[in-house]
Amino acid sequence: MARNLHSDFNTAIQADEVHPIQLVKINTTGGDILMWTGIGDLVYDGDTYIGTGTLASVSQISERTDLSANGVSFTLSGIPSALISTALGQIQQGRLCQVWMGLLNISNGNLVSNPYELFAGFSDVTVITEQAETSTISIQSENRLVDLERPRIRRYTDEDQKSDTANVLDVGFEFIPSLQDKVIKFGGG
Repeated sequence: MARNLHSDFNTAIQADEVHPIQLVKINTTGGDILMWTGIGDLVYDGDTYIGTGTLASVSQISERTDLSANGVSFTLSGIPSALISTALGQIQQGRLCQVWMGLLNISNGNLVSNPYELFAGFSDVTVITEQAETSTISIQSENRLVDLERPRIRRYTDEDQKSDTANVLDVGFEFIPSLQDKVIKFGGG
């Protein structure tokens, strides 16, 4: 599949020495969780990403040519058990999750060009595995395309119409209940 990669990114990825990284942004009610697969802090797009080293992982990101919705799992291990209640309270379904692939310049520790977005979706299920002193949090994320699979249930009622057109004076559906069980005679009788 063709990619729209920045020319600096394209040049760097073809170099003899490439250091790929992943940046993860998970939106929560308490703010964004910003992590990257290195050590130390990394600034991208005005945000500071915290290096997690080997404590964080992202599942395989698959891509298909059809319109199927593939999900991703984010796992963060080594979380102190005292922070589990905070995680449960702030991570909610339907929040934006993003993963970028970036290239790191080994000599100065800066990003080469803009990272490429590998995945964007919505948080779904949070699974917590507790051990004696630390825990592991795994967040399942759905692709944006999963929204296409949700049924859109609409009714021919006045309430349903007003949910879409609250500021428009349209009273056509107000008369639907009065038509129910009404006998209509056709012809001369």
